[in-house]
Order: sequence, then C-alpha cells, then structure tokens
Amino acid sequence: MIKEAKLMDYNINYKEFYETFPSGFFSSLPNGTIINSNKNFLALINYSREEVIGKKKFTDFLSLGEKIYFENVFAPALKLSGSIEEVNFNFTKKGGTRFPVLVNSVEIKDISETHLYTHSVVFNIEQRKKYEQELLKSKKNANELSNKLTAVNKELRSRTELISKQKLQLEEFNQNLENKNSQLSSFAHIASHNLRAPVSNLMVLKDFYKENTDVKDKAMLFSKVEIVIDRLSETLNELIESLIVQENKDIMYDAVNFDTTFAKTLAVLDIQILDSKAVVTSNFSEAPTIEYPKLYMESILLNLISNSIRYRAPDRVAQIHFHTEIINNEILLIASDNGLGMDLKKYGHKLFGLNNTFHRHPDSKGVGLFMTKAQIEAVGGSVTVESEVDKGTTFKIILKKKNND
Repeated sequence: MIKEAKLMDYNINYKEFYETFPSGFFSSLPNGTIINSNKNFLALINYSREEVIGKKKFTDFLSLGEKIYFENVFAPALKLSGSIEEVNFNFTKKGGTRFPVLVNSVEIKDISETHLYTHSVVFNIEQRKKYEQELLKSKKNANELSNKLTAVNKELRSRTELISKQKLQLEEFNQNLENKNSQLSSFAHIASHNLRAPVSNLMVLKDFYKENTDVKDKAMLFSKVEIVIDRLSETLNELIESLIVQENKDIMYDAVNFDTTFAKTLAVLDIQILDSKAVVTSNFSEAPTIEYPKLYMESILLNLISNSIRYRAPDRVAQIHFHTEIINNEILLIASDNGLGMDLKKYGHKLFGLNNTFHRHPDSKGVGLFMTKAQIEAVGGSVTVESEVDKGTTFKIILKKKNND
C-alpha cells in the first residue's frame, strides 16, 4: 500500500509524454483525418502543425500503390484485430522526398465498442534501411568473393588433380623405362652369354670339321653342331616370344573357364605329373570364369605347374593347389606348392628376371617366370610371391579383367 501511494505521487503528464515521445506519434479519426500529432511526427514529414491537423489524412503521405495496400490490407487488419504492428511504408515529406517508416497503430474505442480514433506510432527506419542496404551489399560482395574463392579452389583442385595424374603417368613412364632398361640388360646378358657361347662353339666346331678328314669324326662333330644349333634356336625363340608378349598392343580377350583351361594344362603335363607323382588339385568355384587372353592363361598355368613340379622337394610328395578368390572386385589366382621354396631376401629381386635361376636343376632356364610376369602385366595385372626355403611357394596373381579397363 505504501509503494502504491508513492507511485501515485508521480503525477505523469501524458500530454507531455505524447509530445516528447521519441518517435513520430499521431492520432486520426476513423476516416483517417489526423486530429493530433507530436512534434517528432511533424519533423519527420516536414510540415507545420497548421498544415496537418484537421487537413491531412494518413493516406496523404502514401504513394498510390501504398494507398491501395492501406485500404485493402492495413485498414481491414486493424479493424479486425484492433491493432497492427511494424507495417513498412514509404512516407512522402513536404517537397516530395520519400523515406521508409514502420507504423504501429491501435484503435481506441468507447465502452460501446465504437471506434473513436486511432493512435499511430511512426518509426523512421531510413538509417536501418541504409544498414540493410549496406548489409545486403556486404553480403553480395561476400557471396561474390566466396564464389570467386570457390572457383579458385575448384581450379586449384583441378590443377592438383592434373598434376597428380601427370605425376602418376610420369611414375608409370619411369617404371616402364626402368623395366625396359632391365630388359635391355637381360637381353645384353643373353647376347653376351647364351648367344655368344654357342656361336663360339659353332666356330670352333666348324674349324675342327674343316681340319678333320676322318668321316666318323666329321659325323660326330656335325652331331654336336646340331645340338648347339638346336640350343641356339631354342634361346632365340624364347627371346622372340618374350618380345612379342611385351610389344603386343592388340591383345584379344576370350571367355576363359578356369576348370577347362586347367584340365587342358594337366593333360599337356601328364607325363611329368605321373613321373613326379605330384598331387595337383584346384578349386575355382569362387571365380569360375574370366574374360582374359586364352593363350596367356594357358601359358601362365603351364609355367606355374611345371615350375612347381620341377622344384618339388625330394623327400615329400609334391602338393600343388590352384584356386581363385574375389578381392576388391578383382579376381585373384593363387598357386601354392610345398616344394623347395626360396630365400626371397636373397633372390626376390631377381625372381622374375630373364635367365635367372635359383636351383641347380638341369631344366632350369630362367625363362618361365619371366614370361609369366610379362604376360600378367601385359594385361594390366600384377603378381606377388611368398616363399620359404624347404616349405614351399605361393604365387598370388591379380588378373586384370577386361571390364575393369
């Protein structure tokens, strides 16, 4: 009660409050005629009190389009709810200058709900509009800058991808160059040893043959010449075949059935398998077929099986197994045996080199694995080896499918 009494002591001058209200304030009749206003509203529209009170209506400060909006939207909404807030208009000052405002209006009614007049508050939002324009301009500039940065980033990514692609191509080119250099070294080795030696033998045998007059001796010398020529011819054919594989750019693909091709290979090696008593098994159920050069597949199987038989361990039955797996949508051909194995730390880097042998076997020529690797890589595949001395060897071959190209 004490507090209410003290509050009542503040004799608020509402006329002064009306006049000093910090924004424009005016009162109008139901037909819109302005019957009172504070000085801030008059300052906003740049009219004198005499020019406005009883002479101007709300709509006199609006454009034609805004008048239509006032009559069809603003006035009905005000009448329906009794108040309306923050409606944006552009008022026209005396002299024709226009400026943006926000209008809040409330109807004042008597006890019988008859509309007596309307109070309207007018906020000048000219500065806010400038801020909004500046903000929109800044946002537009930021968007343009962002778009430029996006375009620059896209260009940088494109160039980075191009550089990565060119780097990859360069690495592949360098790898191919290294392979070519390695092959040239192998061919130089063959030329200096495998070809020059039999040619030298032929020259010696020719001299012996010329100098010798005994018919039997000549026949014996000629038989040796035939042996040397056969060996020379075999070496030349192997070199030519390896060159054909490496230079063949138009590889023909066939529908290869692993079981059928494997059976055909076993038939070719029938004598060796029987003689060695090797147990050769297979399981191609996971990937039974592939689009692949048929001749290459036959050669790969032939070389790997004959290699396993040739380098079997003497103290146990050779167990040779082939199977297929699918890993990462690639077909993997796996060939394993329990043979002699090899020390990969010592010989791994030479394993697929031409004319490299790692066991003292009379049939070792160092060509089979070279050919196998060349044929696999010619189609885009790869081969890796796991091996332990006296435990066996496993070849894992990724066969590049035609539809992966």
